[in-house]
Amino acid sequence: MKTTENTMAELGDIHQLPEDCLSHVISSTTARDACVSSTVSRAFRSAADSDTTWERLLPSDYASILSRAVKPVEYASKKELYFRLCDHPVLIDGCKMSFGLEKSSGAKCFMISAKALSIVWGDDGRYWKWIVVPKYSSRFVVCAKLKSVCWLEICGNIDSKILTPHTIYAAYLIFKLTRNAMGLLNPFQRAKITLAGNVVSEHFVCLDIGSKRFQPLERRDVMLPTERQYGWLEIKLGEFYNEEGIDMEVNISLMEIEGGRWKRGLIVQGIEVRPRN
Repeated sequence: MKTTENTMAELGDIHQLPEDCLSHVISSTTARDACVSSTVSRAFRSAADSDTTWERLLPSDYASILSRAVKPVEYASKKELYFRLCDHPVLIDGCKMSFGLEKSSGAKCFMISAKALSIVWGDDGRYWKWIVVPKYSSRFVVCAKLKSVCWLEICGNIDSKILTPHTIYAAYLIFKLTRNAMGLLNPFQRAKITLAGNVVSEHFVCLDIGSKRFQPLERRDVMLPTERQYGWLEIKLGEFYNEEGIDMEVNISLMEIEGGRWKRGLIVQGIEVRPRN
């Protein structure tokens, strides 16, 4: 078994490198590797915890994005900022969107608020209404609540240039159902993602799986919701690959417009776009 002295001896030449060189090497890996490397030795810890290292691990445009924050983002170091964005996404653009990071890769994550979505008849109080939810339970305190529609159509857009390149992204509708929800079980809803007008992902989803009359697992082509914190649900609307250097609009939609059934009881927080797990 190697002793600490033996390990240090093997690393002796590396320890002679300037901190900037160590930082450059460490920042070429991942946040997880940087945290692990900080346990190797004092020299590695100093380099792994330095602002130089974490400046490179943060997205190159993070400062520009944070300048759009609703409230100033305070942090003592770039490492602290990195994990702050992983654990507590920041509201930007007047609370129309949130910005955060995926912890292992540092890829950018965004959520589009319900207020920034295009909801058919969303501004007509006969069909939808805007409600306030507890701040601790939701990224956005203002959400859209469906009163009654037969034509359900929700769309969101995001520019590919603000996302991390060379990354497969997935889009999710973040929502809740009220106790008296109806019309969301059948017919299924259709989810679709288009890039510059070209369909790259399309499938059926089922927002309401609470009925004992229906066993959605029998339909392998139907995406089902999963639970989040505080009673929220999320359902995958599709995936897309974000190329480097490509600037195009990503359109994400959920609709059910053919069944003719009236629907109610859907509460929409937003659409989240994050790297595929």
